[in-house]
Amino acid sequence: MSHRLLRRSLGTLAATSLLAVTAAGLATDRPLTAQAPHTAATLASSTTPADGYVLVGADGSSYPFATQTFGSVYNLGLTGLYGSRPLAAPVVGAAAVPGGGGYWLVGADGGVFSFGDAGFYGNTYTLGLTGLGGSRPLAAPIVGMAATPDGKGYWLVAADGGVFSFGDAGFYGNTYTLGLTGLGGSRPLAAPIVGIVPTPDGKGYWLVAKDGGVFSFGDAGFYGNTYTLGLTGLGGSRPLAAPVVGMATTPDGKGYWLVAADGGVFSFGDAGFYGNTYTLGLTGLGGSRPLAAPVVGIDPSPTGAGYTLVAADGGVFTFGDASFDGTTYSMGYTGLAGSHPLPGAIVGAIELPAMSGVDLSNFNCSNLPYLPVGDPLLLVESNGWPFSYDWTSNSGCAPDAFQQAVGLGGSSTQLYVFAGASNTIPQGTNMAPLAIPPAGTASWSTWNGTSFNPVPQAALSTPAGQLYTSATSASGPGAYFSYGYDEAEYAYATSFVDLGSTSSTLRNAWWLDVELSGSWTSSTTANRDAVYGALAFLESVGVSAGVYSTNYQWGDITGGATLPAGTPLWVPDPGADPASVCAGTAGTEYAPFGGGTIRYVQYGATTAFSANGNGTAVDLDTACP
Repeated sequence: MSHRLLRRSLGTLAATSLLAVTAAGLATDRPLTAQAPHTAATLASSTTPADGYVLVGADGSSYPFATQTFGSVYNLGLTGLYGSRPLAAPVVGAAAVPGGGGYWLVGADGGVFSFGDAGFYGNTYTLGLTGLGGSRPLAAPIVGMAATPDGKGYWLVAADGGVFSFGDAGFYGNTYTLGLTGLGGSRPLAAPIVGIVPTPDGKGYWLVAKDGGVFSFGDAGFYGNTYTLGLTGLGGSRPLAAPVVGMATTPDGKGYWLVAADGGVFSFGDAGFYGNTYTLGLTGLGGSRPLAAPVVGIDPSPTGAGYTLVAADGGVFTFGDASFDGTTYSMGYTGLAGSHPLPGAIVGAIELPAMSGVDLSNFNCSNLPYLPVGDPLLLVESNGWPFSYDWTSNSGCAPDAFQQAVGLGGSSTQLYVFAGASNTIPQGTNMAPLAIPPAGTASWSTWNGTSFNPVPQAALSTPAGQLYTSATSASGPGAYFSYGYDEAEYAYATSFVDLGSTSSTLRNAWWLDVELSGSWTSSTTANRDAVYGALAFLESVGVSAGVYSTNYQWGDITGGATLPAGTPLWVPDPGADPASVCAGTAGTEYAPFGGGTIRYVQYGATTAFSANGNGTAVDLDTACP
């Protein structure tokens, strides 16, 4: 294994656009008890297209499983549903860019947030409307979103059946063009709209209502609704057991599923029925075995031979050939209540490619011409001189080698910092060019001669900073905490300069490479403090911060320090099977450490990406289900 991280290059799997869902029907007076998913996690087979997913919260947060996140509203400097810069309205839906390079989130006020390579094509404010209030408010809140097949446009749908088209998304009608009058008037909807689903060619769409009504536009075929099944909506002689909250279409567009808040699934056209939460022995929103929280959406598997249901507490239920990749409970959250509740209820999911790929350090410069472009999992060592050797200090690398490496993964590339606690900073190092403010912050701390200005006291309010003060009882940042903070800040600042302020890579997950080949002191306490400082900086700029190490090395370097709750781990396994490492059954050496959760496994290396196939090896990585 190189003294940096690993990655690996397996073919990119096609992504499918996921279904936007809605926050409608989240309220329940049922107990919000945590529940385990009904199916065991499995690694994708070679015969079934595999995808991961990102769960999206009402606060604009994102939770990746077997894939990566391209960011959340927190990366944009917003503070969720509360705080100093809250959202104007809760997030209610999401849509993925076809191909999996990014996604959009949409708020109830019609605000649209773009991440990765998702383009911004407008929102209801750019149409002259003023959200949920003001001089020209929406007639009803936005409840869902869908992307066009080429990802160059999207639709928003409101609870009154209004449809707003942006980019190359065509307008094919809304409930008003059918003669209905929204949520009021002479011919109101029987129930609010809760979602929109496009046809495979993007030349039409369906709207679905809370009562199970389905409205077809453009080339969208009508294959039935809950009324054609003999049910009578939200009232009447045979009402739904719970409101409908989402819809998904089959791959050929000749059928669809509706899902209700109680986990009931209704199949129409060529959509097969593969089960629901009742077939798992649960009893809906009440009864002897109720759901911990209402279901909020449905996502079809890539083949259409299965689907995934998502609940407001982050619970995930898979049916047919849909892959189970985890829940927010597996990240350490406790649903909508408990000791570590979600900051906002889950409102939907976006499907992205399952991730396998490679990781690159500056020792892989010779491999760059031979590596494929577009690996869904690409982890690249950041420039970090003078704290550690990097692409610029390696005489064997081209001046733009770092940019070349990052470009191989496009908008999905993640960066890592080769961490340490005892490197000597050369005298006279000029850090002034790096005094550039990143998005969402007022200013960098700048270099003053050969040392950074004092680390801000606010660093101690981050999750890692709180662990540091708890462990040390320090009233301010100490020397090693400050070293680690400066180390990560320098790496981030250098990447900011090298890649440009608009690079989505800066907002992706970052990792600390904590291994014995790094420059560490003989004190596990000092090393721990440096790691906390580095994590604190990354947390302060709003990126997800993970750790690359093994259980043994983590103990030897930091004394087995506790990590912030839910910290993702990246674990090398020279002799173990990736599936066993992911499952935590590969033995003590490869066990999770610090209280974190294993997300990636570095499982081997290959010389295939080199001249004549016998040059420098490239490390291979895979995401855990």
